[in-house]
Amino acid sequence: MKFSPIPFLVLAVSIAVPAMGYAQYDSTRNRDISEKPAAAKSAPAKTHKAAGTVTKVDTASSKVTIAHGPVETLKWSAMTMTFVVKDKALLGMFSSGRKVEFEFVQQGRDYVIVSAK
Repeated sequence: MKFSPIPFLVLAVSIAVPAMGYAQYDSTRNRDISEKPAAAKSAPAKTHKAAGTVTKVDTASSKVTIAHGPVETLKWSAMTMTFVVKDKALLGMFSSGRKVEFEFVQQGRDYVIVSAK
């Protein structure tokens, strides 16, 4: 009688595959090691700087459209785009045609202006 390794391979795979879906647990620290550390989850957003000319101000939605120059930290070329303004008081600094230097961060899908001069 010939020996066939196929039943043993099927058994090995059926045992190994379900185990892949389980989280790894570090019992010495009482935590799931497949999760990212808390510091990585709540890292502060990187601030980017740009300068440009305001083309539109929408006070109702706290948004401004700015034709800005290149943003080196994001490797963006010059373009016109709409930003959310974080603080209503800061919104008063923007008026159509005004040249501004500003700092912004990315929050989800939005780019939010956090300071301007």
